[in-house]
Amino acid sequence: MDDSLERRALLLHLGDVLEAIACVMKCVDRFNTVGEAVAQEDSLTAFPILHTVDAEMTPLEFARSAASAFFLWPKALLDERLNQPLLANLVQHDLFSGNQSGWDAYVAECRQQVPWFGVNLDGVSEPNLEPGNAAR
Repeated sequence: MDDSLERRALLLHLGDVLEAIACVMKCVDRFNTVGEAVAQEDSLTAFPILHTVDAEMTPLEFARSAASAFFLWPKALLDERLNQPLLANLVQHDLFSGNQSGWDAYVAECRQQVPWFGVNLDGVSEPNLEPGNAAR
């Protein structure tokens, strides 16, 4: 696939993630978990990422983790040489810690447009359960 088409696909995906964050935050006071929100709010079912993250995450945890996972993407997508492992590693580490099946589903979705996404990464790490870090 053409590098410019892959970058475009990833940029569109980033836009979808930002939209998902905004929509989840609009219902933060009505639902305790992302799973509840997706099950009860029809507008959220259109976001594939919400079906792959841990359903027990709170909406705030999702927004925080997704922002952390994707904040470098705009700059990375504009770099002359695309750092492919960085893009996937950030998402795996910050959004899918302790959720291998969710990561696998997310990667499968991304690879429909970007075949190299997540290739050669190690398995998902266990969640960080230190004080001050929300368990997912």
